[in-house]
Amino acid sequence: MSLLSASPNRWLSLIGICAVTALVWVTASDISLALPTIGRELGGSMDTLQWAVNGYFLAGSLIIVGGKLGDIFGRRLIFAIGTLLILAGSIVAGLAQGSTMLIAGRIIEGVGAAAILPSALAIVAVSFSGRERDTAIGAWIATCWGAQAIGPLVGGLLIASLSWQWIFWINLPIGIVALALMWKTTPESCEEGADRSIDIGGVITLVGGIGLISYGLVQADTASPRALAGYFLVALALLVAFVLIERRVRNPVVQLSIFRRGRFDGAVLANLIANIIFGAAIFFMALYLQVVEDMSPLRAGVMLLPATIPILLVNPFGTRLGLRFGPWLPTAVGMALLAVASVLMLDLSGSYNQLIAPFLLLGAGIGLQITPCAAVAVEDPDGAGEGVASGVYKASSMIGGSLGVALATAIFQTRARVELEHLLQPYDPSFKQLGEFLDVLTGSAKAADIVPAAGMEVAATVTKAFDIAVAYAMVPSVITAVIGVGVAVLLLRGKAPAPDEM
Repeated sequence: MSLLSASPNRWLSLIGICAVTALVWVTASDISLALPTIGRELGGSMDTLQWAVNGYFLAGSLIIVGGKLGDIFGRRLIFAIGTLLILAGSIVAGLAQGSTMLIAGRIIEGVGAAAILPSALAIVAVSFSGRERDTAIGAWIATCWGAQAIGPLVGGLLIASLSWQWIFWINLPIGIVALALMWKTTPESCEEGADRSIDIGGVITLVGGIGLISYGLVQADTASPRALAGYFLVALALLVAFVLIERRVRNPVVQLSIFRRGRFDGAVLANLIANIIFGAAIFFMALYLQVVEDMSPLRAGVMLLPATIPILLVNPFGTRLGLRFGPWLPTAVGMALLAVASVLMLDLSGSYNQLIAPFLLLGAGIGLQITPCAAVAVEDPDGAGEGVASGVYKASSMIGGSLGVALATAIFQTRARVELEHLLQPYDPSFKQLGEFLDVLTGSAKAADIVPAAGMEVAATVTKAFDIAVAYAMVPSVITAVIGVGVAVLLLRGKAPAPDEM
């Protein structure tokens, strides 16, 4: 790893980098609480509005390319371009008069995030050494998850006090000030001798394959089996083509040799799984608190804090465990906690108090593993470049978030339709009100807007359908968390490298 000579401003640089990084992850998560409000104002079904979440994460899967560009053209430059894209996307989304413009703005923001995150981690990795490097990486990773943790609260506060548009406008002053600080205090760095060509074929096949998988999951409840098979087969073909291209081109976007390290694979898989679980949980719990518990966005944001604050509180403990026993232990324990939390969230039939325990376990499970896994991901890039290594790792965050929301939503929508048909059959045999109830379940309409048939209890119908549908939607989280325990034990064995080896 080529380290920069110690800069006297490196800690100020870290503050600027962390501030922009926080912007990326608050932007990723604050929209969860805003979707019901946006849906009622701009219109749109869950299939449409979830692209405001998935569009961001899917564009963010370009993060691998962002890492490569940083290695070639300079990490500070690519970081700055990414920040400007976040600001531009915020303006587009803030001015949106319909769901299409909103989604377009979110995609622009996602491309910006793809440039920022790998460049940020790579700058931190080459700017610090020894124990300072452990501290700096820990601070940056805590910023990522801490910002993602408080995002729903920030969103709820802005919606309650101003309007949903302010979840985008707030980015402008913060981004400008943080970018100025980063630019002034951060020396430029790149991978010396890096080939300046870009593997366009690899980029298209990778992003296309991941995008089609998410699109297929979103359409799972409405598309025909033949169409779904087509989406997934084409996605598989594109991903196979990606591997073949990467094995043959002179300058691949991802050097596949990096995946020969079991510990790196384990870190990437663990991070992917953690984001699948966290993305699905926050998306649906934010919806549950507003639709079933009838909370305001601000109150719902506060009530989500038990799921997010433990990430910050437990993170230092996870870091110490990783340094003493190796990354496998905090990751395995964290995954076990995520599995228990997911099981407890299968039953939403009680009050909010019933959610406090799984929320705390969710946050603790994430907090234990985030820094040990990130340190493993950049400990030895094996000639791939710090930008590419960190890009692959953070791409798993974006891809995990996208797949988690898409898969859980597909299951939720399919099961919700089945349950509503069963519950409405005695009162509405022709299912004329099915669409209205589905809109209520997704937060696009209020239960009070439905004129009930004789004997029908709208609130009870919505609550029962939501509870059952979410139970099915959370099953993949249980399964992936159990797989995560195995990943940690099998692939993350061995102690972290000593500070003077990093």
